[in-house]
Amino acid sequence: MAKCTLLFLALCWLTLAIPAPALAAPAAPGPARDIAGTWEATVMGQSATVTFTQNGNLISGLLLVPDITGKQNSYHLSGTIVGDFFAAVHGSGHMLRGWLRGPDEADGELTLANAPPIALTLRRLR
Repeated sequence: MAKCTLLFLALCWLTLAIPAPALAAPAAPGPARDIAGTWEATVMGQSATVTFTQNGNLISGLLLVPDITGKQNSYHLSGTIVGDFFAAVHGSGHMLRGWLRGPDEADGELTLANAPPIALTLRRLR
């Protein structure tokens, strides 16, 4: 139940986060872009990975981020992809969002709860 509530709140946030063009009719979303697979990025000098699965516009993933001791922290994410924009959140408030730049590259931000966003470049491994 808490996951459904969190997903609903994330989708509401996503609706508010995407600015609408001024005085333009809303465009119908096209087919969901493919984000499924394992992606890698550098976070604070260390390699982090996120593995996404996709069902239409809904995405879920497992984010693995090393801490300063080398231990892997894992976060289960739920979210959505609309056009080139994707956003997924963890129950603690951590969020990964970004924009696909091609089939195997994305620019993104990792926002840990109560911390400023960290800019990332994600590359698909498989």
